[in-house]
Amino acid sequence: MLRIGLVPLVRPLFRGSRLGLEKTTRRALAALGEELGFELAYVAEPVAEAAQAEAAAQAAMAARLDFLLLQCVTFTTGEEFLPLLRLPLPLGLWALPEAWEGGPLPQNALCGLNLGLSLARGPVKWFYGWVEDDWFQSRFRLTLAALRGARVLREGRVLWLGGAAPGFFAFEALPETGLVVEQAGLDELWAALGEVREAEVKERLQALDELAECSEEALWESVRLELALARLARGYDGVALRDWPEIPGRLGVMPQAALARLADAGYALAPEGDVMGLASMLALRAVSGRPALLLDLVHLSHKGLLLWHGGEASRAWAGGPTRLVPHFNRGLPAVRDMALRAGPVSGLRLLPGRRAVVYGGHLSGERGYEGVSGYLTRPTWAAQPLTPQQFLASWLNHRLPHHLVAGMGAHEGALLEMCAWLGLEVLPARPEEGLA
Repeated sequence: MLRIGLVPLVRPLFRGSRLGLEKTTRRALAALGEELGFELAYVAEPVAEAAQAEAAAQAAMAARLDFLLLQCVTFTTGEEFLPLLRLPLPLGLWALPEAWEGGPLPQNALCGLNLGLSLARGPVKWFYGWVEDDWFQSRFRLTLAALRGARVLREGRVLWLGGAAPGFFAFEALPETGLVVEQAGLDELWAALGEVREAEVKERLQALDELAECSEEALWESVRLELALARLARGYDGVALRDWPEIPGRLGVMPQAALARLADAGYALAPEGDVMGLASMLALRAVSGRPALLLDLVHLSHKGLLLWHGGEASRAWAGGPTRLVPHFNRGLPAVRDMALRAGPVSGLRLLPGRRAVVYGGHLSGERGYEGVSGYLTRPTWAAQPLTPQQFLASWLNHRLPHHLVAGMGAHEGALLEMCAWLGLEVLPARPEEGLA
């Protein structure tokens, strides 16, 4: 759970400091935490002077918070703000509405919020309203999603198994957000394969509940690979796997079905050794609460921009029946064949140099080529609406790696906020014609 801190700021001169507003809003915020999945891990006594602000800042740092809310119960001046604004934490400034209208001004909290924001030098999210207000909650939910994405990119741990696929040099870049990347050779995979018992494979094959156009015998090595990868993935947030050419060459199977079935079970695995793609998948999963996937951009038509990959997607993405079928080129078992479900999608691609692209759109639900496919329509780029042609031009003009990372739902706002918390530069759309 996210750990949230709260520091009420008051000025005793104002009548509103004696109404107990910080106590009622604290209880309401704790109740909201039970609903939205965060813990109110630190609450300071009301801060009215600089020394109290210094003590609250030290205590907030010791509490290992993901986010600190500075609550303007009343008007507050810079002496109380500055010790807290200097903290290396994601910060929110929150003003409570006036307790009444007319007569003496009870709090002047909004003006205090304005003053505090004018002093901030790093990224800060402002809030206004009571905890129960729709405006407060919509902005706060967005921040929670952004913080979940930022946390996995700062504190997560992934396995890079085998390195990047041959010739895919853009996939050799590593994240610069704090994500720990542990490297291992494919010899560890071969060793894990040797530990898989025959009874385990038989049990997994008997539990197969998906239409398969491959025999159990043909799927044997695919299921053994699935079990071996599950062993290696324990203790990691995800695995970036060099899934070819060694696996089909040595095992006689394509790895896609194994990756797809592991995705069904909640694992995050990126093919072709794409670590930055994996990191982007983890952030999207944290933000959306649903599995993410990697796709190639393969065709542009009046239907939209066709997204496709060889068949590693979770069935959560399916827009209809799924099948395990032989690979469309090699004829080896097995890949998952399915259409991507219709609906909104969001995307993130982390890039070297602490940069990122954030995008979105809708999948039409219409399938394209065999494997996993769907048409992206009504695309956006950093919340800017584009045509599919303009989106493709922007992708190519920025010379981005060839994996587009997609997550379910409309989360562009949360992804943009996440990038701000992480200090990542979000690249603008570049739909102009000309040289890349």
